[in-house]
Parts: sequence; structure tokens; C-alpha cells
Amino acid sequence: MSQETITRILDIEKTAAKIHDDAQQQAADLLAEAEKAAAAIRQQSLKLAQQEAERILAAGAQQAEIENARIMAQAGADAQRLDTLAAQHIDRAVSFVLARVMGQA
Repeated sequence: MSQETITRILDIEKTAAKIHDDAQQQAADLLAEAEKAAAAIRQQSLKLAQQEAERILAAGAQQAEIENARIMAQAGADAQRLDTLAAQHIDRAVSFVLARVMGQA
């Protein structure tokens, strides 16, 4: 083999080694970029999930307040109705008790 052929083969091998090293570096860079993007996506997904959970909790709290107000209004109305019924019967009860006391005296 001539010196020129050996030199050419060595140059080709160096070029091939550089191409290989460059490809490995590009692969490592792509992997690092993909991992960084995945971490950002995970972070964004977590943030969105937290926001959704907060929204659901707020809606639940609002619904609970509405239901609580409805129950309290119903209880107030029931108490008023019972108070009215009691007031209607108090006169009869007093008359009954007085009649019993007067009849026994």
C-alpha cells in the first residue's frame, strides 16, 4: 500500500470517528432536551390538576353553602309553622288545664 492510500484511510477513519462522536453528542443532547421537555410537561400537568382540584373544591363549597342556606330556611319555616300551631292550641290547652284545676278545687 502506498503512503497516500494509508493517509487517505486514516483521514477517512478520523472523519468517521468525528461523525460518530458528533452523532453521540447529538443523541445525548436530544435525550437531555426530551427529559427537560418531559419534566416541563409533568410540571404543567401537575399545575393544571391542582387548579382543577381547587376549582372542584370551590364549586363543592359553594354548593354546600347553597344547600346549607336551603336547609336553614326550611328549618326556620318549619319552626315558624310549629310555633303557629302551638300558639293556636295554647288557648285550648290553658282552658283544659284551668277546667281541670277548677273542677278539682
